[in-house]
Amino acid sequence: MSEHVETSPIGHHDPKEGFDRAEPNARSIWLFTVLSIVSLVLVLVAVQQYFVKIWDEAVTEKVLTATDSQLQMVHGRDDWDLTHYMYLDKKAGQIRIPVDRAKDLFLQEVADGKAFYPGKPTVPKKEEPAAAAPAAPGAAGAAPGSPAPAAVATPAPATPAPAAATAPKAATAKKAAKKK
Repeated sequence: MSEHVETSPIGHHDPKEGFDRAEPNARSIWLFTVLSIVSLVLVLVAVQQYFVKIWDEAVTEKVLTATDSQLQMVHGRDDWDLTHYMYLDKKAGQIRIPVDRAKDLFLQEVADGKAFYPGKPTVPKKEEPAAAAPAAPGAAGAAPGSPAPAAVATPAPATPAPAAATAPKAATAKKAAKKK
């Protein structure tokens, strides 16, 4: 009923004999495993970068490029306006010039010292501190909870110098006298 299987006793290895060549090499197995994992990670990163590139190209093509013909026409007209000469008003002598030519002319004027700055140079006025507003008569005995009156500082009116006030009138009188 029970069959007896003959087994031989397990023999122990004698260290003098060296190692068994049939045993697996642990270093080679670990090296193969590490290299496989590293190459798998590199392939996954490369595939992900390729996907991002393809995705960005698709978004640019489908969403960001102007396919509307009217918008393209407006951009074309604007580009033409910025690169060509044109009369704006022949009677007034107004001409539109290309942007590049305008830049060149401006740089030439700056180099010649002819740059125009609208307005004359002026020295800024010193700020004077606002005068303290007189206290309101009912402010000290105001009921609690009632809003306090707001202090409003009014600047002092500037008095023009007499020479400045009469200068325009004198110049106008001289011009009128020359015309007669």
